[in-house]
Amino acid sequence: MRIIELNSTHASDAARLHIAGQPGTFLTSLGPDVLTVFYRALPQSPVGFGFAAVEAQKMVGFVSATTSTSRLFLELGIRRLPHFFPPLLRRFAERPQLILHCMQTLFYPWLQHGHPDDTTIAAELLSIMVEPTWRSQGIGAQLLQRLVDQCDARQFAALDVTVAADNAGARRFYARHHFSQLGTLQLYGRAMCSYRRLLTTIQP
Repeated sequence: MRIIELNSTHASDAARLHIAGQPGTFLTSLGPDVLTVFYRALPQSPVGFGFAAVEAQKMVGFVSATTSTSRLFLELGIRRLPHFFPPLLRRFAERPQLILHCMQTLFYPWLQHGHPDDTTIAAELLSIMVEPTWRSQGIGAQLLQRLVDQCDARQFAALDVTVAADNAGARRFYARHHFSQLGTLQLYGRAMCSYRRLLTTIQP
């Protein structure tokens, strides 16, 4: 198995794994077309990056992150809107309540990073998914370590992640990999927990 940089050709596989890994969540409810647009745009953004685990030319897992959640959402909402709009419009017609959740998403960077006394320069882990048949083989840990190494190389002081409070498996995963809980917040009508892993930054 190889771990390579996430790129736009992985978009449809990333969308599929996202839906398999997070059933019932807001982003999954937007459907594969919207998620494919998201994962196609993310590695093309100057503030988006990630890695894919590939076996025999098949993606079996991936991790995605951003160096600035607010800048990423702003870019996707302005520059990429023509790509998002058609599939979003179809989903809104089917499920109008998703419009409110999309509005909440726009405010997420300030909910998560709204502490004026926190000046830590942190990247944010957006998603980490592994093909169900490939789980429990350490692939998630390898993807996370590759992401941590990249954040270190970029001189970030920390890596943040937000996870549903009732997702006990994910919370154990992050606790096992040296993340500490920072606090809680409400998003999409669900309790969420924010975690942070402090990094060893490279000094100039």
